[in-house]
Amino acid sequence: MTLALVKERSNSRFRADRFENTVVHVIGIALVIVAIGMFLSAMVGWIDGGPDRSSDTGSLVASGAIGVVAGGLLWWLSAVPVRQSPVVAFASVAWSWLAVSILGALPFLFSGAIEWAHADNAIFESISGFTCTGSTILADIEAVPRGVLFFRSMTQWFGGMGLIVLAVAILPALKVGGLELIAAEAPGPTTDRLDSNVTETARRLWILYGSVTVVVTVLLMLFAGASLYDGVAHAFATASTGGFSPYGASVGHFDSVAFEVIISLGMLYCGASFALHWRAVQGDWGIYGRVSEFRLYVAMFFVLVGLIMWVNVSEPFGLATNLRHTSFSVAAILSSTGFGTADFALWGPAAQAALLLVFMSAGMSGSTSGGMKVLRLQIIAKYAAREVVRARHPRAIVPLRLGSTVVPDVVVSRVIGFVLLYVTFSVVGGLLLAALGTDGVTAFSAAFSATGNIGPALGEAGPASNFLVIPRAGRPILMWLMLFGRLEVFPTLLMFAAAARHISKRRVAGYASVTDRR
Repeated sequence: MTLALVKERSNSRFRADRFENTVVHVIGIALVIVAIGMFLSAMVGWIDGGPDRSSDTGSLVASGAIGVVAGGLLWWLSAVPVRQSPVVAFASVAWSWLAVSILGALPFLFSGAIEWAHADNAIFESISGFTCTGSTILADIEAVPRGVLFFRSMTQWFGGMGLIVLAVAILPALKVGGLELIAAEAPGPTTDRLDSNVTETARRLWILYGSVTVVVTVLLMLFAGASLYDGVAHAFATASTGGFSPYGASVGHFDSVAFEVIISLGMLYCGASFALHWRAVQGDWGIYGRVSEFRLYVAMFFVLVGLIMWVNVSEPFGLATNLRHTSFSVAAILSSTGFGTADFALWGPAAQAALLLVFMSAGMSGSTSGGMKVLRLQIIAKYAAREVVRARHPRAIVPLRLGSTVVPDVVVSRVIGFVLLYVTFSVVGGLLLAALGTDGVTAFSAAFSATGNIGPALGEAGPASNFLVIPRAGRPILMWLMLFGRLEVFPTLLMFAAAARHISKRRVAGYASVTDRR
């Protein structure tokens, strides 16, 4: 008997023992990965947790045990079909993110940081972490056990590069449909492959992502005097452009120029495309100058810093303080990280209006940032200019170019559809929040901040506040917008389409069975 035949029969028996369902299989893997993170956080809580370390560690161990049991069973009892549609792959990612967000809420509840009567707040905090949004409902962050806070930062690190990208990197079983799974988590209109092998692409992304995390940690410890705990926690949030800090004052807690400069550079780096970073690491440092999206991304940073400094020139602080707070805030918002050193909600209306525009763009495609991405704004602007030319010359054939690259019409159509859905859902979210009693500035800035995974908003939900100012009935709207924005719109819509199609097929099969019996 040949080896190929033995392997084929073995795979047949494997599929016979397990039901084929991609969604269930991916959810199981994601839950197990997050559970491992909980166990690691429990160790941190035991070592550095202070007087509450017993309850701190116990809450994380209990949550991790639930994740291992539930995820392990789902993983073991299911299998990935040999053939699957991209719709199912996208839905798998969306449902897995929802599942891990529910699991991630348990440490807050078990530790007593959030009461069970307000379990929806725990889910809000968890979703905000995994989507790398950084919005919080915690009124007193320092009162939360340190192990739970460390896991809170880790949720962003998992979400930054993507749980499924990690799974594809380490689990060959997910090679089937692996590119679709990565595309569902990779922010941007296209998916850059760093290698012809999907698993190798995912592995390279996570190697670079992990390396950046280590570098930021070391720099914070060496040049800013951060402890290992603070260095790792803030490196997690920087690499993922998430923005959670274990301190209520965020990065402003340290009041350190060195700390802010390191974090700013880290945010800007991770707000740029990791595909470009990988090619630069391989020796092609000129790639940055050749990509128009990167040039515009850098230009936006300097223009916005100059503009907001000019607008804030009449504010009661000196030039150095103006430069320090403005550059950090622009880096935090442009990269969608959301760290804070100053309450920009107190700045003048013009400065806030400029920041609100950045809420929509955020970083580059292929980065860990949220938002619409600079590339999409480029394509929309080029498309508008092309339509003006076509209005004057109806028969002209005008290709849409970004530098020397011609953008296919299918990509242009997808970008236009994305932007329309993005803006529509953000505006509708703002209207719903306003209808629930939130003032207009807070409502619409919170909606756009949630969709762009920014974190802080304007008005009452600024960097110095929290999202408890949003009515309880309005926070589920923000949860949906966070998932909607992080998973790039389409997976969150396809998760329901795939479920509806599955139910429809079961109904048709049931009707056919009844008809046959008759």
